[in-house]
Amino acid sequence: MGLFDFFKKKKKTESDNTDNGDFLAFVLLSEPEWDRERYIADIKADWDITVNVDDDEEYKDMIVDEIGDMRLAVSYIGMPVPNKEAEDYAALNYMWKNAVEVTASHKAQIMIAVLGGGTPDEKGRLLVKSVSSALKQDKAIAVYSDGAVYELEFYNACTEILKSGGLPVPALVWFGVGGYGRDEWGIYTFGMRKFGKEEMETYVGKDIDINDVRAFMCDIVNYVLIDDVTLKDGETIGFTADQKLKITLSKGISVGGKTLKIEYPV
Repeated sequence: MGLFDFFKKKKKTESDNTDNGDFLAFVLLSEPEWDRERYIADIKADWDITVNVDDDEEYKDMIVDEIGDMRLAVSYIGMPVPNKEAEDYAALNYMWKNAVEVTASHKAQIMIAVLGGGTPDEKGRLLVKSVSSALKQDKAIAVYSDGAVYELEFYNACTEILKSGGLPVPALVWFGVGGYGRDEWGIYTFGMRKFGKEEMETYVGKDIDINDVRAFMCDIVNYVLIDDVTLKDGETIGFTADQKLKITLSKGISVGGKTLKIEYPV
């Protein structure tokens, strides 16, 4: 089993609701080039993170170091993501017109994993910091993580949330568009299980603007993750004193395993 296969994220079609709490992302490169020394300098300058490296020639394309209770593993892989997997997920990015075209042009990748101890919040923040510094590589073109491919500019905008002290939720949880029958669509999450939370879905009639549905789900995810709230089957949620939106735990529609279905306010 290769390094890629060992860390490779389970796809959202799997049926279980478990997650090992580790964070993983791939910075896609337009050419098979990377500058390890520049990465080390950038992550120090950007986030005051000092990483120690093994100078042995065998490990020249790797960085593995302990950051507090966490382990940061960075590895350059001089080949594209196998089986056109990144391209398949790029097709799901409804916010980036050229996602598939740009993703298909990648020739190499930098794999970044945050493993071991630490809270999910700490590990997620370290991942985004590490990825943002890797995006300063000259050939960086996109980020593949959690069932989606992110546009470089979008990911960098998420980094600004981190710089202001917030949790960069859009870089850690993907808000996908899913269909439910011919006349309904909605938003599903992918990435909540790393935080020990259930994935969520909400579906509406196609006469409702999907951007409004996404904003609604973003508000709920931010509330759940930032305030460490656990939503439960049979409860309700609302953004006003009178609003009571039903929460139902059942088999996922766009995501494998069970998910929380959130009633949309209409």
